Amino acid sequence: MKKLFTEYFFAVFLIPILIFAFFYFFGTKVESGTYGVNRRIGFGIDIDGILRNPVYNILIFYCTYPVYLLGYFIVFSVRRQSNFILSIINFLIVSINFYLLCNNPENRILIPLTMIGFIIFIFNIFKTTKKPTTINNNNQL
Repeated sequence: MKKLFTEYFFAVFLIPILIFAFFYFFGTKVESGTYGVNRRIGFGIDIDGILRNPVYNILIFYCTYPVYLLGYFIVFSVRRQSNFILSIINFLIVSINFYLLCNNPENRILIPLTMIGFIIFIFNIFKTTKKPTTINNNNQL
C-alpha cells in the first residue's frame, strides 16, 4: 500500500476520479438558473455569494485537479517517491472535496477545502524534490 501511494500516486488519482467524473457528467441533470455575485452598494465584496456560487466551486476543483495529475505524473516519471502521509492526506481531501461537490455544489467549504488540498500538494512536491533520498531503487520489485 505504501508503494502504491508513494510511487504510483498519479494512477491512484487518475482511475477513480475518471470513473466518478464519468458517472457525474452523465448522471446529473442540468439545472437552469442564474448564479451571480450579489453586488452591494459601495465597495464591499459578498464573500458568501462567492463561496456559494457553484460555478466558482466547480471551476476551482476542475482547474486544480489536472495540476495534481501532472505533478504526480512528473514525480513518477523522474522516479521519485512522494511523502506517504502527505499523499494520503491529499488524496483524502480531494476525495472529500469531490464527494461534497457532487452532493451540493453550493457548499461553502469547497473553495477553502480545495485550497488546503492544493497547499498540501505543494508541500508534498516540495518534499519530494528536495530530499535526495526519494529516488526509487530499481532493485526493489
